[in-house]
Amino acid sequence: MNDISDLEKNIGYKFKDNKYLKIALTHKSYLDEYPDHQSNQRFEFFGDAILDFDLTEYLFKKYPDLDEGSLTKIRSSAVNQFYLVKLGRKINIGKYLFLSKAEESTGGREKDSILEDALEALIAALYFDGGLSAVNDFVSKFIYPSIKELSLNPGQKDYKTRLQEYLAKQGLKVKYEDTSHGPDHDKNFSANVLLDENVIGSGIGKSKKSAQQSAAKDALNSLNA
Repeated sequence: MNDISDLEKNIGYKFKDNKYLKIALTHKSYLDEYPDHQSNQRFEFFGDAILDFDLTEYLFKKYPDLDEGSLTKIRSSAVNQFYLVKLGRKINIGKYLFLSKAEESTGGREKDSILEDALEALIAALYFDGGLSAVNDFVSKFIYPSIKELSLNPGQKDYKTRLQEYLAKQGLKVKYEDTSHGPDHDKNFSANVLLDENVIGSGIGKSKKSAQQSAAKDALNSLNA
């Protein structure tokens, strides 16, 4: 584990209270060995909402001519696992995580689901320490630059949106059936796409989000969409 002050340099923000950053970097597996600590799960939940809000406000002001559907697709693409994990690796957040020995031994610092969760928890930590302005500075620096590309082709990596729109033209809707398996420190997720109770696509991933995206991609392929 590296000095978290180096992470502050990577993101260009100095925390007034490091406790927020330490919570954001604490994976739930760490509590197996140090139960008096707090994991980043609640921060992840909060950070996801704050990031959505910040991007929604930005897109609303930046693209006054785009309709609701296009704005939603751009936002979904900007905060999907692919982009969040890519950003997590860019700032090297994995190096600074507090993990159990078991989690670390299975490559936890490089797992997509852990990096995604830590990135969202970091957003919450920025908010608690510096308010919306701190979040906005971070998002402006690391996420807004990708928005222009996404606005030219909204939802290009969002398979769930593409599947939903394809079937909506036929008056059809799908639902997702999710399962998880494996120990808490190395959990895997599976997802099926159901259309009239028939499975039209399946996928696996290190998070429920990524499993559903994989299943939606499989369904699009099976439908030749």
